[in-house]
Amino acid sequence: MQKKVGTLLLLFMVAILNGCAYSVYDDQRLMGTMTTDKKLSAKIKTALLNESFTGGLEIAVYSFYGHVFLVGEVPSNMQEKALAIARRYSPRSITPHWFTKVTSGTSNFVLATKLRTALIGTPGLSSTRIDTEVNAGRAVLLGVVQDVQEKDLAIEAARKVQGIISVTSYLMLPQRAGHIDDFRQEQVSGVAPGGSASTVSESTMADEAGIVESHDLP
Repeated sequence: MQKKVGTLLLLFMVAILNGCAYSVYDDQRLMGTMTTDKKLSAKIKTALLNESFTGGLEIAVYSFYGHVFLVGEVPSNMQEKALAIARRYSPRSITPHWFTKVTSGTSNFVLATKLRTALIGTPGLSSTRIDTEVNAGRAVLLGVVQDVQEKDLAIEAARKVQGIISVTSYLMLPQRAGHIDDFRQEQVSGVAPGGSASTVSESTMADEAGIVESHDLP
């Protein structure tokens, strides 16, 4: 019995450290919506890998209420191809978040683990609703949270992680039936302790400091 419990605990911890961002019981979407989202993101990810798209392994694909997010470090000459592949599956929208290539003194895995630990340890925040991507100190938060307070808690927790130099939030609130097209991007940038957050428009392009990196919806 103890061996079985130990195995379950180990699997749970591995899931957390690998960014397993939401569970069936804690996600704010209906089961049918979750299943549709998972199928959509899986199809796009598979297409990126199968259609001679060499940058496919660098792109994380997420879908919430049919809104697709592509996050990764992709050469500029391949970004439009990635978008074209995603469009074939008729998502409600596509939001690309392309990281520029920069060097960092701390590995992405270490920072991702620190970020996940910070989210888990934040009172009032259900970290299982939140997906995270980290690239050279730049963090991206995605998912469906319960309310604005929970969204703000997640952003502030991420900004306080040592080594995280910027935070971009694509966190969404639960969508009402019949209103799932009301999604409006909200991108929040900020620097770790001492800085102040600011809201930027969807058209903000990557700047040299790497504060916010995002493109317009296609």
